Amino acid sequence: MRSIKTKLIAIYAAVVLIVMTVSGTFMLLTVRNMEIEQAHEALRHHAEMIYEQIVQMYDKEDFPYARAWIWISTHEIEGVLLTDFGRPIAPDHFAQAGTIFNDRSLLEATAGSEAFSEGSLGLDIHGAEQRWFTFAMPVSSGGENFIIYTRLNMRLMNERLSGLTFTFVLTVLAALVVTFILWIFLGNTLTRPIVALTKHAKAIASGDFSGKITAVSDDEIGQLASNFDNMSKELRENLRRIVSEKNKTEAFLQNTSHGVLIYDVGGRLLHANNASSELLHGMDIDNIDMERTLKFFGFEPRDVFRIRPSEVLESVYEDDEFYLYACITTYTSETEAVDGFVIVLQDITRQSKLENMRKEFVANVSHELRTPLTNVKTYAETLLDGALDDRETAMNFLKVINDESERMSLLVSDLLELSRIDSKHTALEMDVVDLVALMRLSIRQAQILADKKNQKIKFSPPDSVCFIEANAARINQVVSNILSNSIKYSSENTTIKITMEITEKYYRVFIKDQGMGIPSDSLTRIFERFYRVDKARARALGGTGLGLAIVKEIMEEHGGRVSASSQPGKGTTMVLRFNQMVDEI
Repeated sequence: MRSIKTKLIAIYAAVVLIVMTVSGTFMLLTVRNMEIEQAHEALRHHAEMIYEQIVQMYDKEDFPYARAWIWISTHEIEGVLLTDFGRPIAPDHFAQAGTIFNDRSLLEATAGSEAFSEGSLGLDIHGAEQRWFTFAMPVSSGGENFIIYTRLNMRLMNERLSGLTFTFVLTVLAALVVTFILWIFLGNTLTRPIVALTKHAKAIASGDFSGKITAVSDDEIGQLASNFDNMSKELRENLRRIVSEKNKTEAFLQNTSHGVLIYDVGGRLLHANNASSELLHGMDIDNIDMERTLKFFGFEPRDVFRIRPSEVLESVYEDDEFYLYACITTYTSETEAVDGFVIVLQDITRQSKLENMRKEFVANVSHELRTPLTNVKTYAETLLDGALDDRETAMNFLKVINDESERMSLLVSDLLELSRIDSKHTALEMDVVDLVALMRLSIRQAQILADKKNQKIKFSPPDSVCFIEANAARINQVVSNILSNSIKYSSENTTIKITMEITEKYYRVFIKDQGMGIPSDSLTRIFERFYRVDKARARALGGTGLGLAIVKEIMEEHGGRVSASSQPGKGTTMVLRFNQMVDEI
């Protein structure tokens, strides 16, 4: 079935067949239900006439001789008067024959309720087995109970339904024949323009844009032909623009300050711009294979050949005062298969020197920390000189040494973290992270510290996962810093509650403690570096004054926000806002 005309005929015929079959079946069922309903009403009416004209007007001994039986027997409906346990009384031909009636309606009538039955098997007056509509109605007369039993042969209804079904089948066949005839002519009208479009498309595929399709109608097919002709013109114009863009790209590659080396998947050099030769100080790149070039820049060839599309490997080549940044990625075909590799080179000598200056600044700040470290050394020397023998003094000195060492260690660590953030040289490695799972991890890590103060951390996550684009380690650091503060500044046997809220664009995490709280005039400053609300207590608990500053910087690196609300004496609520992942279409 490769022809569209054949497909159209088959589809339309199938639709006609299905519609008529469904409608015909519904019609037959409706007619059958109407027949059954009419039979029920006729049988009931007959039973009521027997009751009125025989049971109520005659004595029991005269029932068989009632004249009304003659009138009743002229109908297709047969009526019988039975005793209350089902024995025929009248008319005579049923009573004398001793006919036995036994179906569901009669059984229900013997129980005292009238009933209707469909499809009951029973013998007719000639002894042939038939299917019947039956109706049984219990009545009373002269202090005795009787059952009026009426029945109607289903043969007539079945014959009418069979005739109706035969008529319906003939109608369906006639409709299918007419459908085939009409669609043979209509199919030619539809497929002729499509054939012309196919020939024109083949010509375009071979590079011939000179053809033209003339629309012969204003219907959908005519609009398709007109649009296809416009598409041909646009395609020809796009090809012209592509050639122009290619020439621009060539000009850009040759004149950019970044070196560009392009290799095919087999390692053969396809392109090397002028800047690459200048950055490599005259190195004969044309005569060096790709593997040696990769090793020169510090790449492992095996890792390069295994990189996936859109993945980038980076390296820095250093030679005395010269720094060269190299990154390598792949370019792919339309089937997403790797066709080759692109190496981009950039002179980062100036940036590297600035980076080294920043590192020296951090080192100088760390050097300034030697003053408190000298105090630690002084205490230690005092202990060694004999104060160790005085246990109380020794314990106080050792505690001071331990506290100062831990505080200085945290301070140096926080300074280095802020230096990394301020430098903005190394971009965070982002990944798709489930925020709920990350919160559970941070809570498990903080629970150890909370257990020491008999504190509980209660987390109420949403029912669904919450994906964000983030560096998991940094977000874990954010949550851990906040939980650490909540634990430190909350009393024993308290609860830290963590809830999450999902809005249209954001996920919000609320971390609420039962600590001392923060005064309103300090809320706007708690994220400043080295700012402490209660300096004495912060130092006593080992705070550096940099934790929330680091939290703020990391959240901003992720495009998020952190804020706080507090009531002095009742606790503090920290709010973290994260951007939801946006599905790429």
